Amino acid sequence: MSANSLRLICISMLSVVLFLSCRKAENIVVNERRNLVVADQGNHSLLAVMPPEWRQVPSTEFRMLNYRFGESGEVFVGRSRGGLLTNINRWLGQFGKPAIESADDLPKVEVLGQSGVLVEATGDFAGGMGRAARKNAGLAGVIVAIGDQIITVKMMGGAEDVAAEQVRLIKFCEGLRISQGGSQ
Repeated sequence: MSANSLRLICISMLSVVLFLSCRKAENIVVNERRNLVVADQGNHSLLAVMPPEWRQVPSTEFRMLNYRFGESGEVFVGRSRGGLLTNINRWLGQFGKPAIESADDLPKVEVLGQSGVLVEATGDFAGGMGRAARKNAGLAGVIVAIGDQIITVKMMGGAEDVAAEQVRLIKFCEGLRISQGGSQ
């Protein structure tokens, strides 16, 4: 093969690569929901249907499911230690709210086949658990006892953003499922 032929082949290949790289990117539209299965450290798996308005982000050591919404809102599912009141009062304390002595008067939300309690707070968030203090913040969260475990579904963000997403949070909680052994 001559040097001219080799140059012609190289120029042709380069032209094809340049042509393909200059194509306009395709718009991708997501218009379906799928069950999200997350292994929970070898125990039961959680099945969740993520609202399309939320964005999934990687789970962490303490967040089995982890989402973002709006500009700075977050929703996460985790396990906690202590009882219902301990966790409720910790959340309320993060907003400078007084502790409660009973969860009986809090709204109930069906989650994982159990009756969980809905905790709401707005105001100045004092910070904690790796999050900075924030003015005009909002919290909506569900805490439920499953056997000897406490499962929490916590939504944090700007007060108005949290209020606007609360219906989705409740539907998300009502749709959570446990899959035995990873099977659906």
